[in-house]
Amino acid sequence: MQVGLVAVWLGLYLGLGVLALPLASRLFRDFADRGAGLAIPLAFAIVGLLTYWLGQFRFDWVTALLGVVGLTTLSGIALWDGVEIDYRRFRTATVVFTLAYLFLILIRLYRPGAFPGGGEKFLDFGLLASLLRATALPPEDMWFAGESVQYYYGGHMLAAVFAMLTDTAPRFAYNTALAGYYAVYVTAAWGLASVIAAELNRSYWVGGAIGAFFVGLASNLSTPARLLVWLLPDSLGTQFAELFGLEIVGLATGAFNFNYWYASRVIHGDVAGNWQLITEFPFFAFLNGDLHGHMMSPAFLLLGAGLAFAYWKRPAGDRRGRLLRLIAIAPIGGLLVLTNTWSAPAVFGIALLALVFAPATPRSLLPQAISSRIDTALSSKPIRTEVSRIVVATGFALGLAVLGAIAVLPFLTGAASGRSVGFLPTPRSNLGGLLLVYGAFLGISASYLVARAQRTQWWRVAVGFAVLLVATAAVRATALVLFVPLLLAGWYLLRTRSDVSFETVLLVGSLGLLVLIEFVYVIEEAGPGRMNTVFKISAQVWALWSVATGAMAAWLVGPNGPRVALAETTARWWQKTKSIRNSTGADSSEAPVEGRSTGKQRLASVLLVGLLISLAIYPALPTMGAIGSAPSNPTLDAHAYIESDHPEEADAIEWLANRSGQPTMVSAPGTEIYRWVNGPSSMTGIPTVAGWVHEVGYRSSEPYWDRVRDVEIIYETSEPKSRMLLLEKYDVTYLYVGPIERDRYGPSDFATEPGITTAYSDGNVTIYRVT
Repeated sequence: MQVGLVAVWLGLYLGLGVLALPLASRLFRDFADRGAGLAIPLAFAIVGLLTYWLGQFRFDWVTALLGVVGLTTLSGIALWDGVEIDYRRFRTATVVFTLAYLFLILIRLYRPGAFPGGGEKFLDFGLLASLLRATALPPEDMWFAGESVQYYYGGHMLAAVFAMLTDTAPRFAYNTALAGYYAVYVTAAWGLASVIAAELNRSYWVGGAIGAFFVGLASNLSTPARLLVWLLPDSLGTQFAELFGLEIVGLATGAFNFNYWYASRVIHGDVAGNWQLITEFPFFAFLNGDLHGHMMSPAFLLLGAGLAFAYWKRPAGDRRGRLLRLIAIAPIGGLLVLTNTWSAPAVFGIALLALVFAPATPRSLLPQAISSRIDTALSSKPIRTEVSRIVVATGFALGLAVLGAIAVLPFLTGAASGRSVGFLPTPRSNLGGLLLVYGAFLGISASYLVARAQRTQWWRVAVGFAVLLVATAAVRATALVLFVPLLLAGWYLLRTRSDVSFETVLLVGSLGLLVLIEFVYVIEEAGPGRMNTVFKISAQVWALWSVATGAMAAWLVGPNGPRVALAETTARWWQKTKSIRNSTGADSSEAPVEGRSTGKQRLASVLLVGLLISLAIYPALPTMGAIGSAPSNPTLDAHAYIESDHPEEADAIEWLANRSGQPTMVSAPGTEIYRWVNGPSSMTGIPTVAGWVHEVGYRSSEPYWDRVRDVEIIYETSEPKSRMLLLEKYDVTYLYVGPIERDRYGPSDFATEPGITTAYSDGNVTIYRVT
């Protein structure tokens, strides 16, 4: 176990948070914690952006150090200008970060491997290893030698920066970086949910804790539902499962049959149910162990949402301060393009909603002369006023998107995309599946909106819901029934009530994204139909809706929080029980207890605790299972499994990992993915001529398959001259012949040919050097 390594990385993360604290306190000065909860995410973002631009010229430990110097300089300017810092709240944020970090480290100690199956760990580890070999950005593609990476790599780049700052090999940096991204995600959710709850005059602690719980631990409802299927009598359990379209697998068949995978695929992707949409939740993703964009970007998405909230809270008279916080969203959006391009539109969408619904009209951001003319033209014209509010807000949001694109212009000009947009996918999500995935969010959100609305307005919501139910039944668009009424209710409250806040903005944004992916999707190679679109967008929804849910739940349980409310409920029950047992015949209809929580708040607390317990079943089971089946020597070495699972190639891969630079290699292409193939390139970052077939999605079909055919010729031709011409074409240094290559192309001895010598041989693998 690498205790020292864990401590060094934790010290780095917390140290960066300390450096960013003055700047965070300046940007988020109106927050209840003065930005303490967002200091570490802000540090990640600034170091990432600075090293990205510096890395265009040079990418090494000096670049990484300059990124930290840049962060320090920005915070120094904030200190020089005068800033008030909430050290107590920052200590709380560091505790949240540390607990989350150590929790995932504990899991990764028993599940450290960067396996090829069950996700994209081969891709993610290969990107990290390739970046640590690069001398400048963008890095060379380890699966398409000689060409730059065509995939978003910002999160991996930042992980490589941390590895350079701590002098950590990629085999260990993979897991310490993964734990860091988990911890910064949880901390960002804590930081934003807590201050929104405080804005609602509710418990800072309750809001932050529930927001952090939903992103750090909570599952969807499929796991408690499967447990219920098992507990119910067979016929009743089967009927319940059929009602929600739930497969009777895993926990539904027995308490010891839990499988962590099933909860991530709940909604059927086709009519026959042959495949499911990917609806991962954060804990599943981090448990599964990919170091992927949809897991590294949410902290930056929440940071961008925090800046939008900071804009929201600035007084209307502080035009400069509001513009500063609004413009700061642009580079965060750019970083999202670099880290997980799918997430960038979401942060600009949240900025748009903040502009539309903020107390200060977006027109007040315009020069005084222009703003005054618009106000004069719109006086006494409420409809035009609303339209102009949306139009001006849209203009600013588009401007932010342009600035965000400029912030990562080298990446956008170098990336290729052959993707197109599809509409009206079939089938759309079934009602049962949507309830299983989003039921917990829907329950809390609907309760909050109903509690906020005036009773005279309820009939409108009921009528609208009934109309939608009838209208959508014919087209199987059940998402409209679930999401649109809440979206419209949230929109209405934001424009008519001054006591709702940014939690409703995040709710409206989340619901809007869910409605969108029911009807629009990206056509690509990553999966059938809209599978990848739902996968990538639902990850953003989970982040935004979790924060909103934390604040809304804190409002529902009252200012004292669930602990006090539950204590009062217990006391009232005890008093009533004593009265009933009183032999004197005392009146037991009332058992008053001094307390400040209302009956509704006590009921909300009981229901909330029950819900949280049901959502905690999932993380408890695999965590206990991983530790219970632990190896005798837990490790964070992502290569450790190679020795046991692929011992015939372990030494050869270790030899390659110790080579410097990025020499090109030839190995068998990964035309059948998610299995052990291209291990030598994926586990070392040394580029191979043709790697996994993922490259078809990045570069189109013809370039990839042309290389596959060239590799076949290299291994199979009987003409040394033809082989040498292709080796020169791709500037090959190493020719790898392992078990897969021998099985696919047959045995061979290339060392007899001119210009080829044996560089490594161990009986199982021979690596030839092309001189």
